[in-house]
Amino acid sequence: MKKLLKIFMVAVFILSSSAVSAESIYPDTLQNGNLVCVDGGMGVGYYAVKNSVYVDKYAPPFYELSIEIIPVNFSDKYYRENETYIDSPYTFGEKFVLYFKYNWDTKTVFHKQGGIWKVWDINRDYSHAEGNPMIPNSAEVAFFSIYQMKFFGSKLNGSGYPVVSDGVHSALGI
Repeated sequence: MKKLLKIFMVAVFILSSSAVSAESIYPDTLQNGNLVCVDGGMGVGYYAVKNSVYVDKYAPPFYELSIEIIPVNFSDKYYRENETYIDSPYTFGEKFVLYFKYNWDTKTVFHKQGGIWKVWDINRDYSHAEGNPMIPNSAEVAFFSIYQMKFFGSKLNGSGYPVVSDGVHSALGI
């Protein structure tokens, strides 16, 4: 039984270590903090543009915001040599816009997908295996950029992890 527990603990350590290093291989911000990393994978970081937030509706406790996202393609050669994209050369991809509806009282966020508003279920993990961490991270960047307040704050998802990554809050200076 002790051997099984040791194997389990080592596996948990390895998985948690790789999760931490995967998040930290992309620069948290670019362009003097105006671009905040909200997701990344396969050499592409996705950055929310803080100064692009547009308020579509302000009727507390209801809000509607949009924010531009820019894909940033980093150098694979640099990564192979350094095992990080921090300080890597990069090029910008074609930007796109994400749209969000917020309910402050219930801490509910909807995002627009294919012209349809969908509720964001914060009780799921939304790692890359289960979904898209770009949605809650981008929603938080948009809300904070306009109102200087966390929307999700330190709220945890169903797996006990923060809905918004600590890296996003750190990049926002909060």
